Amino acid sequence: MIPSSFGVCTFLLPFEWHDTVNTLIGHSKEYLISIFNDNLGELVVVVSIVTMLLSVFATFTRPAWIMKNQVFRENLICNPFWFAARFISIPIAMVAVWGDPGMFGLFLKDSQLIVLNLAPKLIILTFIMSLAAPMLLDFGLVQFVAVYASPVMRPLFKVPGRSAVDCIASWLGSSSTAVVITAKMHLSGYYNDREASIMVTSFSLTGIYNIYAIASLLDFRYAFPQIVFSVYLTMFLLAIIFPRIWPLNSIPETYCGSAEGFDVPSKEARHGHTIFDWALQMGINKARHMSIKQYFHETLSIGVPLIFGTIPLMITFGTFLLAVADMTPVIYIISYPVSWLLEMSGVAEAGVIGGAVVFAYIDQYLAAAYAQSLFTESARFLCICLTTIGLINLTEVGIHVWHSTIPIKIWQMSVIYLMRIVLSLFILIPLSALFFS
Repeated sequence: MIPSSFGVCTFLLPFEWHDTVNTLIGHSKEYLISIFNDNLGELVVVVSIVTMLLSVFATFTRPAWIMKNQVFRENLICNPFWFAARFISIPIAMVAVWGDPGMFGLFLKDSQLIVLNLAPKLIILTFIMSLAAPMLLDFGLVQFVAVYASPVMRPLFKVPGRSAVDCIASWLGSSSTAVVITAKMHLSGYYNDREASIMVTSFSLTGIYNIYAIASLLDFRYAFPQIVFSVYLTMFLLAIIFPRIWPLNSIPETYCGSAEGFDVPSKEARHGHTIFDWALQMGINKARHMSIKQYFHETLSIGVPLIFGTIPLMITFGTFLLAVADMTPVIYIISYPVSWLLEMSGVAEAGVIGGAVVFAYIDQYLAAAYAQSLFTESARFLCICLTTIGLINLTEVGIHVWHSTIPIKIWQMSVIYLMRIVLSLFILIPLSALFFS
């Protein structure tokens, strides 16, 4: 209970310190940023170089200590495409820190937005969140809550009760965590094809610390309670709708293997225990397996993908995509349907929000980079909510799904993403008017 309570308070309980109201994780981030202050760009350059050196070492030598560790193996050994993307992040970071404005012009502005503003904040947030998130996730709170959530999963969402663990793990952790759990369960036969597809497109929720990170990058932390309420209310309502409509309801209910379900057992199977006693026992059983070694393993499983995966890709693709957005009408053309819907609904700064939605399909942090110019509260609120409610992004969910046995295609994921965005507008626009009118 102590580490779980500490984890909840770290992410959700605001308090005043140095005349600023923020959560513990927020105060910690601001303190570390103030320490580095003038060396934030150099920090990003160092991280990019270290990432590249470790990737070269892991990819070409494949030492046993990396091959035996799933976290290091999946994030350090990469194919030529991702290898090149990590390498390119180094010169981009160097240009942003030491480049000549007369030589690089608009490209320098875009690279500095990523390297000097977003990337260092995300590095520092990742360090803090990696230490705090296991307190929230791995000391039994997820299992305790899942016991109460399981009985409603089948009638409401058309998925087995066991999926409550996936859902809560992603809510308190990350969507990639839930996708990995779902993929393993599908391969073992605990989910059929349709259920697994529903899980990765409707229940691999954006982790609460990811929402906080995006809100921080857009300087909108003070509205975090309204954002969390709106995001999870909308996700809940969409999760009821999507399993019942095309394209998810057209996916066959075939199994990859065979296994028994994980629904909460009857009172007889619980040997007379009440639901509370059973939930408490499940939480204790999970916490009992935690140790100092396991705790640091969990911190690595959160931090390594962000540091060695997301940040170099954000620098490379973020800079090029921002340059494309600044120099060409490509993003404007692609995002026009969403921007048009937002304009018809009377939303301010609809063009920028529409572009952010397109970037969010690739990566949520790229959307935050693109949306830095948003001025009004309602526009920032809608941008954060839309980029997180879409759920599906190629750099996190897409990669895991394509490396699994879950039979959902990219066109289906794209259609579901667009449908989520459109339907969520009917919920979010009234909430935006309520909170920020």
